[in-house]
Amino acid sequence: MSENKNGKQVNAANSKKEKTANAVAKNKKTDLKVADAKKNEVKKVEPKKNVKAVPSANPFDKLLWLLSFALLAAAVGGNYYYTQFIMIDESSLARLGRVAIVIVTILAGLAVVLFTNKGKKLLAFGRDSYTELRKVVWPARNEAMQTTAIVFVAVVLVSLFLYVCDLAFLQIVRLITL
Repeated sequence: MSENKNGKQVNAANSKKEKTANAVAKNKKTDLKVADAKKNEVKKVEPKKNVKAVPSANPFDKLLWLLSFALLAAAVGGNYYYTQFIMIDESSLARLGRVAIVIVTILAGLAVVLFTNKGKKLLAFGRDSYTELRKVVWPARNEAMQTTAIVFVAVVLVSLFLYVCDLAFLQIVRLITL
């Protein structure tokens, strides 16, 4: 564009550019507001219909639980029956055998539990706990001994304080009741 003496044509062109720039900036601001509003919207999750329960990974899970409880009941019931109705010398090896059978039966019942879903989760939890335990930075022997000594001294001081308080309250009660 050509420019006249006053430079009005150039100013008109610049004002058109400014207006379009302002319009673009407004559009960007409104687009950002819309985008922010979409981000802040809470998505409503429709509940799924006809969702079936997840079948257990072990089809014999209930049977294993039943077997475990049966073994535990047999250990307790057998021990009760054996002590009530069968006379044995309690100092003999028969007592040791009875106790060994009870312990083995209880351990067998607990071992059966480990093959259930809950038992497998318990074993996985134990493995994970052991892994985390290995990550722990344990204190040095010197630090552990110092901390133990501090705790011991604190316990002794608190117990002496409580002893003195006990004696004082005992004397107060004796004065009041006599």
